[in-house]
Amino acid sequence: MNGRRRTGAGFPGSPRLPLSHRGQGLVEFALVLPVFFLMLFGLIDGARYVYMNSVVSQAAREGARLATVEARWIGSADPGCNTVGGPTCPSGVTGSGSLQADVVAAVNRMVSPFGSVSAADVSIRCTDPASIPTGAWTGVSCASNDADMVVSVRVVMTFSPLTPGLSVIGTITTTGAASMAIN
Repeated sequence: MNGRRRTGAGFPGSPRLPLSHRGQGLVEFALVLPVFFLMLFGLIDGARYVYMNSVVSQAAREGARLATVEARWIGSADPGCNTVGGPTCPSGVTGSGSLQADVVAAVNRMVSPFGSVSAADVSIRCTDPASIPTGAWTGVSCASNDADMVVSVRVVMTFSPLTPGLSVIGTITTTGAASMAIN
């Protein structure tokens, strides 16, 4: 090797580390590894929360979209309205007879990656455009379903982090709401 002598740890003639420095890298690794995993899984939980927030907003839009179409005919006094092609309903439309049940079913189709929501977690309001609900409104009130009304849907879900260190903060409640004009 060109007459040069190689030196360094692990080569013959190289200086040995003192006994007090042996295993130092292993100890440092053991101290840093839990912090690294906490940061990694915290980042994953943060991404899950952002995704869930987006899904809840999309579920509220889907529920409102379905409610705008069904609010005009569902709940009609005509019993034929809940069958295919009923006399006062659009041809080919079926429904459960409950606007809330159909909206909850539409919302659950959207939030399926995170489980499901109950009817208590989905609120529906039919109001005039000047009084669209804001804040933490609840319940179901769709007494009037005129074409000049607006239907609003609010969905509530809770998020539970998977990371052991973050689970001490408990659950986070997130909501999504959407309002659309009744067709």
